[in-house]
Amino acid sequence: MNLSPDRALGELCRRSFYRFVQEFWHIIIPEDPVWNWHIEYLCKEAQIVVERIEQRLPKEYDLIINIPPGTSKSTIWTVMLPVWSWTRDERIRSMTASYSSTLSTDHSVKSRDILRSQKFKDLFPEIQLKQDQDNKTHYKNTKGGERYATSVGGAITGFHAHLIIVDDPLNPKGAASDAERATANSFMDVTLSTRKVDKKLTPTILVMQRLHEEDCTGNWFKKKKNIKHICLPGELSKDVNPPELREMYQDGLMDPIRMDDEALTDLHQDLGSYGYAGQIMQTPSPEGGGIWDKWIIPVKRNQIPRLQRHGKDWDLAYTKNDKNSASAYLEAGIVGNDMYITDFDYRYLEFPDLINWMRSKSDNPHYIEAKASGKSAKQVLKSQGIVAIEVDVSGSEGDKIARTRMATPFAEAGFIYCAEDILERLYNDSKQGILKFPNTGTDVNDTLVQAINRLLKRTKTKVKKSSVR
Repeated sequence: MNLSPDRALGELCRRSFYRFVQEFWHIIIPEDPVWNWHIEYLCKEAQIVVERIEQRLPKEYDLIINIPPGTSKSTIWTVMLPVWSWTRDERIRSMTASYSSTLSTDHSVKSRDILRSQKFKDLFPEIQLKQDQDNKTHYKNTKGGERYATSVGGAITGFHAHLIIVDDPLNPKGAASDAERATANSFMDVTLSTRKVDKKLTPTILVMQRLHEEDCTGNWFKKKKNIKHICLPGELSKDVNPPELREMYQDGLMDPIRMDDEALTDLHQDLGSYGYAGQIMQTPSPEGGGIWDKWIIPVKRNQIPRLQRHGKDWDLAYTKNDKNSASAYLEAGIVGNDMYITDFDYRYLEFPDLINWMRSKSDNPHYIEAKASGKSAKQVLKSQGIVAIEVDVSGSEGDKIARTRMATPFAEAGFIYCAEDILERLYNDSKQGILKFPNTGTDVNDTLVQAINRLLKRTKTKVKKSSVR
């Protein structure tokens, strides 16, 4: 029987997921593709999983893929694979999830864009969407297949999947938060386990960059036995898995076009050592390994230039008990892209004595976090004619450790200087030295992070102008 060109190409795409990805790339991505070896490899792994579902065979394993961002992982697994699975079996029901509903919806819409494209209709005319079940996050075809998108922590009712794909269950900005990791791990362990057509049949695919030792990958390593693990660090290392893939690295790089030496250097500067180890090398360091290192650059006090936005960032606590939190400040300003630390201190004081101490330090503005204790101190200082500015940190992600992780790259990249006569104490003070954070030093650390956000990370921390006298 003679096949038309469209039907012939459709058959080639049906037989090869990699060919399908090649043919439909431009439907959803305007940039020209870079066909690095890992794309074909991952497509073949995905095809193995779907072919077993097509034959309704028990799953062989759940699958983890740890790979850096910007390597087409979402395009392959979350956008293309649910669509291609219908070319093999129109009855397959897929569920996808990511850390945010916005991201999950975007992936689902791109899948639907492929299904609605003229090219898809020409190659696979038999696959048609149901007109009465066709929204952004949940749509069906006329043969019973479904595509459902949700977010981590979201409610899932009445849907059971043959294939579950979880793509980036944690936001990198909040991965150091115990609460956010717990939510993601519970979603993987509890919620998804009840959303399978058959526990013996339905595989779960976890695709993510490593963000923490106890992220969803780390959680699975502790709990699950039947796992296939694919690990593709940005640079060649002993952690490449399966080990034979080391031979595919060129000049020590996983993707020498998109992630060449220059790109990796930029990523190291942006992410810092901890972030780079996790997101690029897929080996997050243990929490006890320390968050700060001696990255801050010492400078003689008489060499500190005239500073702009020079002020004191405060973390307040009303107590005399030195076993509790202290009230602390860090004084800093900025010249160009460089931040200079000129002073810091901490004390254990109740409110009246704290106000007196703050008043004695009124040679430049006080930047006070917008929380209950800070609001009271700001109001009293303002009533006495002292410049007190309320700082809104509501845009900062995660807990203290998470916020600190986001701040350290500025120090590691060489943007932070400190008067040399106080730097050793900032590092190693017995109660507040930042090198001991998070075990100690939480209060001075918080002032340092707030100062970095105020001076170097303006998109994250906003100064409430209405608070200025």
